[in-house]
Amino acid sequence: MKREYYSNHSDVLDKDMSMIVYGEGGYPVIAFQAQDAKSNNFEDFGMIDALAPFIEEGRIQVFSVDNNDEESWSDQGGDNGARAWRQEEYFRFVTDELLPRVHSWNNSDLRPLAVGCSIGATHAALAVFRRPDLFQGCIALSGVYGTSFFFGDWMDENLYNNDLPAFLGNMPADHPYVDLYNQRQLVFCVGQGAWEEGIDDLRRIDDELSRLGVNHWCDFWGTDVNHDWPWWRKQMPYFMSEVLSDIDAQQAPAPAVEQAKVEEPTTEVAEKPKAAPKKPAAKRATTRKAAATKTTTAKAKTAATKAEGTTTKAATKATKTTKASSASAKATSEAAAAPKSASKTTARKATTAKAATAKATTKAAASKATGKAATGKAATAKKATAKSAATETSSKAAASKATKATSSKATATKATASKSSKAAASKATAAKKTTTRRTAKKADAAE
Repeated sequence: MKREYYSNHSDVLDKDMSMIVYGEGGYPVIAFQAQDAKSNNFEDFGMIDALAPFIEEGRIQVFSVDNNDEESWSDQGGDNGARAWRQEEYFRFVTDELLPRVHSWNNSDLRPLAVGCSIGATHAALAVFRRPDLFQGCIALSGVYGTSFFFGDWMDENLYNNDLPAFLGNMPADHPYVDLYNQRQLVFCVGQGAWEEGIDDLRRIDDELSRLGVNHWCDFWGTDVNHDWPWWRKQMPYFMSEVLSDIDAQQAPAPAVEQAKVEEPTTEVAEKPKAAPKKPAAKRATTRKAAATKTTTAKAKTAATKAEGTTTKAATKATKTTKASSASAKATSEAAAAPKSASKTTARKATTAKAATAKATTKAAASKATGKAATGKAATAKKATAKSAATETSSKAAASKATKATSSKATATKATASKSSKAAASKATAAKKTTTRRTAKKADAAE
């Protein structure tokens, strides 16, 4: 594994600050040390070894940086105002001086992931929640996030800005940072065993993020999980794998969505690997993907609406295309209920009209179509019944007129386009004669 040590003078802190870089490339990870520790803290307590698979595979590049806690959080005998200001200066060192160097060494503009244990978790969480525009997320293990643990009841503006439960509690739901938080990976974990002082702080953070509708993961491990390195070395690789998978998925291009097929949204909850450390059944994070589910559902509903609109347009187009067929079907239904008194003249006209639309492929087909055509154009026949005379000559004239109109429609819509107009006319005439004879016989029989 490539390891490089750097020491640079900080103009903000007016002191030299060291950093160790592990790996040659990958997603940038800034590691904040435990209380009062320097940049070699992660390495000395085996955390770099725990993260070695990610580093050696080129998935991450770790930038382990000094803390300045001895002049702020840990200086409990000093002036509170000066201590709070010194912490504020350390935060400015991170955002104004450290971050540009990380971009340069990593040769990218990627927003780094901030990680840390104990008070290092406090620094990591403050980095992403105060500047979500600069950091991609955090993995914060066993942090103490309320300032009262170090400052008691004392508070000023600088300290307030470094009290995560306090400023989240006063953040309105329409704050612009809320949208940014929902695009970040926010992971917290705390055990419930010995020396864990940040349990109540994390519960407050969990509640406030839920109130704001922010995607997050607050994981409370069991009563056998202590505030110590053996547990942190188990937790960090586990959460790192989860976070990197989320980042990869977030940066991947979105697949094309077919409007014709809209599937119901689903929320996948990642399962912990079998090798994850044993944890008693404590409170399990349930809010990690809550807000994401609402967003996905809303998008799916929108897509469904669009698909429905597309289907409606298609149906309208289909309706126009089959207008002639629908009219014919409707006429059939009405003709079935027509009174017998109009049957003679109606049968003559409707039979003649339908004969021309029955594809006229053969004389036999035209003959069969005659029976069905008796109801095919009943609507037209109804209108003409009152005007028609009960004579054979008038019926032939009306039938001949209807035959020409219907033959023209059939020529425009069906298979008669492939045949010559003369053949169609000839077959239609033959059908008319046959129909007239049969209709005349039926009329005579009825009389």
